[in-house]
Amino acid sequence: MADIEHLPYIVSWNLTSGCNLACPHCYMDAREKSRGELAAHEVKGVLDNLAALNNNLMLILTGGEPMLRPDIFQIIEHASSLGFLTVLGTNGTLLDVKNIAALKRAGLKGMGVSVDSPEPAHHDMFRGYSGSWELAVGALKTARAAGIETQLDVTLTDDNIEGIDRFIELGVSFKARAVNFFFLVCTGRAMETAISTTGYDSAIGLIAERSMSEKRLMVRARCAPHVNKSLYEGGHKVSASTRGCLAATSYMRIDPTGNITPCPYMPMTLGNVRERGIADIWSTSSELEKMRGADYGGRCGRCEFKEVCGGCRARALARRGDFMAEDDLCTYNPDGTRSLTFSDDFPAAVPADANSTTLQWDDDARARIGRVPLFMKKIVISIVEKKARERGITLINCTFIDEVKAFGMPK
Repeated sequence: MADIEHLPYIVSWNLTSGCNLACPHCYMDAREKSRGELAAHEVKGVLDNLAALNNNLMLILTGGEPMLRPDIFQIIEHASSLGFLTVLGTNGTLLDVKNIAALKRAGLKGMGVSVDSPEPAHHDMFRGYSGSWELAVGALKTARAAGIETQLDVTLTDDNIEGIDRFIELGVSFKARAVNFFFLVCTGRAMETAISTTGYDSAIGLIAERSMSEKRLMVRARCAPHVNKSLYEGGHKVSASTRGCLAATSYMRIDPTGNITPCPYMPMTLGNVRERGIADIWSTSSELEKMRGADYGGRCGRCEFKEVCGGCRARALARRGDFMAEDDLCTYNPDGTRSLTFSDDFPAAVPADANSTTLQWDDDARARIGRVPLFMKKIVISIVEKKARERGITLINCTFIDEVKAFGMPK
């Protein structure tokens, strides 16, 4: 059984290393299908094992290009039948109206499409595929029209880092749910490029500002836990339960051949699903336990934002060969004497209508919800309170939470 204080709430699964593109920033060096990729029956078995660990997680199916898997629709259908919130990470070039309709029927809930530039010509040049921008944008529009939530996935490079606001406007024009800005970790083919992202600090500050002020969609930084420092310094409330890097505490990755790693950017195999169960790997890995302990080295270890940031562990591994070392991309130099306190207020219950009785949570129920990752907490509370109103319950306790069994909450 997995550690009850840590369950995977997000699993990223690289279903294949095969890809119809050869982008220079690819963390997998995806081109050809790997030898020994998990077969259809093996994928089904892994999904079943994941469901036994936590059947209310978000499952991100990606690649390479996941649409190159001939069984992609069957995989999504089975994942959805198990209760997973199933989403797709794709370059968008293989998604026509027919395929998107089939994905919708299979149960796909969301889709992230990679967009490298607001300008078609630059995107096409970077991807090495003429017309790829129009295909990606077409996929975003068609998916949204089909009722699939969409987001733009942008990897920031020296060439596009000045276009953050333009990417946001692009997302708004496509009615996307979010724009995710990824900060490069030099693994895979990205190690061969000259992408330095010299505007990191200013970009982080701008993304933090936009995430607080933008109301039309969500603006998020990925692989940049330092954004929480910028949010705090910008006057935004940062919860004590916030974790800059989710790897090991609520996030893990499965590669095409079944290796488990802490995240897609850490080529550090913890075990293989063909040899050990996922729950066993998740709960007994000494590497994961070390990451959960948060005993970081260097500046990360003495930083007052350690509790809500902690640096990027993948970047520390790539640059220093030690996943617990400091993150070199952060320029902040703490003196180790400053102390900060982060609060973790419990969200107030909101009646469904004016005639509804305000709900109450007892202390044990509040403590239990406190162990749910911040990014899932509001969803969990909403589900529990909705069920309470349906049953006429005004005081929520752990017994009722057990009945609801919302999102695999810790016992």
